[in-house]
Amino acid sequence: MEQIQRIKFLIEKKPTIVLVGEKTEILRKFIEHLIFKELGQKKDIIILEGSEEKLQDFKFYLQKTEFGVIILKDEVKNFEGLLNFLKDLPPKINLIFNFEEKKLRKLKDLINLHSLSFGTDEKADVFVSSLKFNFGMNFKISFGGATVPFWLEGVFGREYILSLLASVSFGVLYGINLVEISQYFKEFEAVPGKKRLIEGMSGSFLFDDSKSFETKEQKEALEILKEIQWAKRKICVLDGEIEEEILELVLKNCDLIFLFGKNYTLEEKEKILFFDKIEDGIEKLKETLRENDLVLILGSQKMNLDSLIDNIRKIW
Repeated sequence: MEQIQRIKFLIEKKPTIVLVGEKTEILRKFIEHLIFKELGQKKDIIILEGSEEKLQDFKFYLQKTEFGVIILKDEVKNFEGLLNFLKDLPPKINLIFNFEEKKLRKLKDLINLHSLSFGTDEKADVFVSSLKFNFGMNFKISFGGATVPFWLEGVFGREYILSLLASVSFGVLYGINLVEISQYFKEFEAVPGKKRLIEGMSGSFLFDDSKSFETKEQKEALEILKEIQWAKRKICVLDGEIEEEILELVLKNCDLIFLFGKNYTLEEKEKILFFDKIEDGIEKLKETLRENDLVLILGSQKMNLDSLIDNIRKIW
């Protein structure tokens, strides 16, 4: 099967994008959205993805394609291995890398590939500025002296920003105008469970972060929650076995807390409601929701808190 795929590729030589990293789901969705808006179908461009350990699997495609792009969004573990891999590629390949990863900055002077960097620093080739949170994120992206406003509705967080910047970098390399790119992404939809805003019952809104399990991801969600000004009340739904550091932030930033599962260290407090099981608290949560309440659902690997969403989201 692999041999047949390679023969087909040699005939068609479609443009090829390689996404390198452990977490490329959001990046891939941005890239696919951009390609679909520009070309009408994703099959005109091949998208490959995998960890840096699998780079050699992509070498054939990158060496034979007429237009290739490698996107490095995350930290690299084996810099020397990556460098040797990139040195073996033909000059027609383009490299897009995250400027915030300091190791990756060195690549520009060590390889013979055209490269673009992206990040929050103005020294990056493609950078973001003026970030604000509302019912999504609005900000500006700059490239080559041009600055264009962008709006992502119902989307929050650093992972989306970096993935968007990488996708914009691909877009300009592919010859798409920055203004066009900004228009394309107005209709982008967030990944379920990853810092998305959706409408809830009774005029409320749900900040769905139910698939983010790392402490740094949960801290970011609470920092974003703190910055959102339009919410009348901020409610948090979480697992009782959450880390103490996260729990302290929840207590500080939320008006009401629905805590599911056992927590033997937390004292009874007026704004905390305890429930042993998810189904025990669903009706109480429904009764509680009011217009412009914002409900943050934090991820838990032990409890399926994302199952709450279908019970409290707006029914059309």
